[in-house]
Amino acid sequence: MTQQTPIRTARLPREMHPMLQPVEVRMILVAGTDLTSMREASMHLFRAGHMPVMGEWFSEPLVSQSGLGLAGDETFDEIVHPVSERLLARCDAVLRVGGPSASGDALVALARARALRVFFSLKDALDG
Repeated sequence: MTQQTPIRTARLPREMHPMLQPVEVRMILVAGTDLTSMREASMHLFRAGHMPVMGEWFSEPLVSQSGLGLAGDETFDEIVHPVSERLLARCDAVLRVGGPSASGDALVALARARALRVFFSLKDALDG
């Protein structure tokens, strides 16, 4: 008989635990052009008890394995855009941040076609 090692989970200090609000937890796709703004918005959403996702979190490892360049229409058409669309199929809403972005606008249009909620400010997404 083999002896099993107990699974240990890292314990975070009390102040590091995200505070969950007594509202529904939504999976929100964060779309835009400015990765820094998107990451900051994602952190705020997470701390409010939601599950933020960004297409870049899933597409970057795939792009690196594909042999395609990190930028360009072929990479976008073959990997980045399909990943974002597949994520959107699992999300409850979209938060559109940043400036002009054809891909961000396309995701907003797709979200609206699927009757998903679309937010254009972090405050509106947090207020629900």
